[in-house]
Amino acid sequence: MLKIILCDDDPFILKIIQEQIEGILSSQGLDGRIVCISSNGKDMISYLKNHPEEYLFFLDLDFGNNEFNGIDLAKQIRSIVPGSKIVFVTNHYELALDVLKSGTEPFGFIEKTTDIHKMNRNCYQYLYLANKQMNVSLGTPDQRTITIRPGFDEEIQLPVQDILYVEAVKTKSHCICYHTINGSSITVRESMEHAMSRLGDGFVRSHRSVIVQKCHMIGMEDGMIRLVNGAFAPCSFRLRNEMKGIIYGNKKQ
Repeated sequence: MLKIILCDDDPFILKIIQEQIEGILSSQGLDGRIVCISSNGKDMISYLKNHPEEYLFFLDLDFGNNEFNGIDLAKQIRSIVPGSKIVFVTNHYELALDVLKSGTEPFGFIEKTTDIHKMNRNCYQYLYLANKQMNVSLGTPDQRTITIRPGFDEEIQLPVQDILYVEAVKTKSHCICYHTINGSSITVRESMEHAMSRLGDGFVRSHRSVIVQKCHMIGMEDGMIRLVNGAFAPCSFRLRNEMKGIIYGNKKQ
């Protein structure tokens, strides 16, 4: 199980992150729970020393003048549990370079914001990636993959769970492009019908030229489907209500 620690001196942001993470864990069936919520670094480090396990941290980068900053805390975390994953929550992206130089090996960065949809997709991305890495490290059987052939003598085993959406390539006949959660795009010679037949029930046709993975759909904006990594996928006008039902109704359907 993925164990999560939240630490931020802003109670409002702390509450938003807590609500988003708990909602994502519940709706997506991810194996994880929040085990510690702290508004200051000292209490968080105290908990960690008493429970020295590997965690996924959502850690404030700047606690103000009277506290250790996030880099200092990350160094202490690394000294106690080197394998933990640290996501920094910050308004100061100019400090990201300092984090990278510090050697604390951040798992990622999230912008402090009251935009619930943005916070949700950012939290989802790191929960998904951490959960996936945890399953791999625990020796969980490999997830389902499909074989795609981008070149004549090239073959790739693509994990189905990593696929965000598939779209027909307008500039190349009989070609489609697989878009993944990490930002990769892989073009292959294949039909949309064949792709849909082997991807399975976890995917839906949102447009005649687009197939989307249901669990990665988190919103609708200006007629486009918003995905967990911030990307957008087209949706035909006649299918918008159906897509909204999947997104805002039961995401597991």
